[in-house]
Amino acid sequence: MDGIVRNVTVAGLDADVCVRELADRLAGAELRLVIVFADWRIDPYGLAKGLQKALGAPVVGCSAVGVVAGSAGTVAAVGYYGDWLRVGIGVAADLPKSPLARSRDAMERAAEMLGLKASALDPQRHVALGFVDGNCGHEEAFCIGSAAAAPQIRIAGGSASNDHTSSRRSFVWANGEALADAGVVVVLESELPFESVTSCHLVPTEGKTVVTAASGRLIEELDGMPAVKRLHQLIEKLGGTLDTAQPSEYAFARFVGGKPYVRSMHAIDDHQILLASSVEPGHVLHVMRPGDLIAQTQRDLALAAERVGGVASMLVFSCVARHWEAQAKGLERALAATYAVYPTIGFQSFGEQTGTLLVNHTLTGLAIGHG
Repeated sequence: MDGIVRNVTVAGLDADVCVRELADRLAGAELRLVIVFADWRIDPYGLAKGLQKALGAPVVGCSAVGVVAGSAGTVAAVGYYGDWLRVGIGVAADLPKSPLARSRDAMERAAEMLGLKASALDPQRHVALGFVDGNCGHEEAFCIGSAAAAPQIRIAGGSASNDHTSSRRSFVWANGEALADAGVVVVLESELPFESVTSCHLVPTEGKTVVTAASGRLIEELDGMPAVKRLHQLIEKLGGTLDTAQPSEYAFARFVGGKPYVRSMHAIDDHQILLASSVEPGHVLHVMRPGDLIAQTQRDLALAAERVGGVASMLVFSCVARHWEAQAKGLERALAATYAVYPTIGFQSFGEQTGTLLVNHTLTGLAIGHG
């Protein structure tokens, strides 16, 4: 625990009990912001309203299929204390009506709370976090709209998650409300050093293909061939096999500026490939396969820690696909231990925001230093 940061985890699925425990352990006269990630089965309305009423300081966050923290729990929260931090919050409600405009306006409102226009935010003093409903279907637009409103600052975030087999939605929360089909932008004005984190352990193979027919996240053709037939060919050429009944260890990535931006394969039927992030006809996609999940995560977190001169707080938005891979390979404890090196709070996300892009199979986040 640091004097300016307090990490808390609680167990159980009763919203009232979680509110009482979190409020008891986080309340403080200098509390400036609380970020809360909670198991998707906990009543989001009771949690959001109860915490905002009990704590007074702004409470933001989202539901999650799993939380990331130093100790086991169903809720992971972090409180920030002291005059080193000022906070602006903007809500993009009812995203399906106008996702780009509402996300842009959310960034503008967050900046206005700090007495600034979004275009005047200073990359040396300001950084942004984005939380969006991972079931709304407009996650890409949220990333584009929010980040494009202030392209000079870094924004990292994640998509709220739930059990994909359940009819119960995922939620984001702010201002005491739990919202579906919405996003939240949080702008931090910090006197302490900070560093955005991005970690992707997938590595490119020799396989490469061009999208020739697609709609949103659904690929129908690759290289002018039926998408699934061509994918089988690509994987076989790499010496692998494609089991459409299991989550694929392979993924696609667009390379922009020499960096991979991953799109996980969410589902594959006889004819089409459903990705977890959208692509467009003409996009060149590289076939990716897993590298060393643990070693790469260790390197990237350590680099961020070095740049801020020691970590007071580490926020992480870690793709659920990373955790599926860790489970399949028996690496769950090693991954948890990697996060536990730092005072880490986060959640398993359905997609990760890095600037204007929504990516998958990636960790994004924010490291805040001691100063």
